[in-house]
Amino acid sequence: MTPGNKVKYLYRRYSYDFHYFSPYRVSKILRFAAAIMIFIAGGQCMIGLEYFVTAFVASLLMAVLIVATKSFHGKLTLDGDHGIQKIHAAPTPRIGGFALLAGALAAGLTLDAQTQALWWTICLCAIPAFGSGAIEDITKKVSAKWRLIATVCAGLIFCLVSGYHIHRSDIPGLDYVLLHYPAFGIALSAIAIGGIANSLNIIDGVNGLASGSAIIVFSAFAVIAGQTNDGPILAICLLMIGSIAGFFVMNFPSGKLFYGDAGAYATGFVLAVIGIVLPARNHEISPLIAVLALAYPWIETVVSIRRRMKRDGTHPGAADRLHLHSLVYRSRAKRIAESLGRPEMRNPITSVVLWSLSLIACSITVLSATSPAALGAGVGVVFVCYMLIYRRVALGSKLRRAMATSRRERVKI
Repeated sequence: MTPGNKVKYLYRRYSYDFHYFSPYRVSKILRFAAAIMIFIAGGQCMIGLEYFVTAFVASLLMAVLIVATKSFHGKLTLDGDHGIQKIHAAPTPRIGGFALLAGALAAGLTLDAQTQALWWTICLCAIPAFGSGAIEDITKKVSAKWRLIATVCAGLIFCLVSGYHIHRSDIPGLDYVLLHYPAFGIALSAIAIGGIANSLNIIDGVNGLASGSAIIVFSAFAVIAGQTNDGPILAICLLMIGSIAGFFVMNFPSGKLFYGDAGAYATGFVLAVIGIVLPARNHEISPLIAVLALAYPWIETVVSIRRRMKRDGTHPGAADRLHLHSLVYRSRAKRIAESLGRPEMRNPITSVVLWSLSLIACSITVLSATSPAALGAGVGVVFVCYMLIYRRVALGSKLRRAMATSRRERVKI
């Protein structure tokens, strides 16, 4: 097939997909989903406001301090602009996790005694996850394998210390094993916590993607906790939203501060823990809420591992530039930014586009928190949306390469 015919073939085959998933149609879906979330959360927005404000202020002050003093600590904390996955223009501090830590500790002091007992347990158990990420952020010498082990160990410690673990799944067959073999539930919980922590780190590739997605998921968990009158979980979710939001101000859209491994691992750890604890404390809530609410990060991880394993000589943990956010950054976000006359904005535009996956997942989670069947169907919806977007941007890249090849062939002729 000649280059020219290949271009025509690709265009005819996929032009319908390109038209159907137009930015206008996607924006309508996002506005509808956002309206649902705001309507449901509206009655609870003032509950625990002091936790959010305290965490936000403490986190923001620490974030500003880190950025203002980068000339002093930059030798250790700056993330260089060279690397297969680097898309930022200038070295930037990658210790945003310490802003998260400041907000979490400051707001933790304002919690009531019952909530503090759970919160400080979570914080202490998160030390291996946060610590391994912080050491990597500063030394750049901690391998992915040891960071994965650290996050799984943090999850195991939490399960053993707190007594919370996956004891039911609402999945036929698996519940029998979990009921009769508690050790299996503890092991599954530890692996799930470590996996989610690393999954959030994987999507932390553009400004605001990981932190914005985390805010959306914590908001969904907060709404569910409010609906079940679970005050401690609601307070912890609001605390985490405030802590992340303080950092978010310095990260999105300007990218003056990066989350770093410490921030991503700690946030992913708490997300996974809340996803286990919330249904364990409220039996009317299905454990599948975490599977759906956190679908985007874990689907990205599974797809990435499969993609790398299919390539000969490639380790499943090896970095590449084929994550969904990388493809969107080089294609759709670039065209949107150029159409707006702001080409430098394609980094944050990538996050805005991909927040849709978490927003759709969390909207379904909130509306169907007590229905395992609906939650399972929601996972399927998010997976299909992910694959359609991935297929579109990946094939778009093929089409552009084919067109470039065709032009080169015409020039030669």
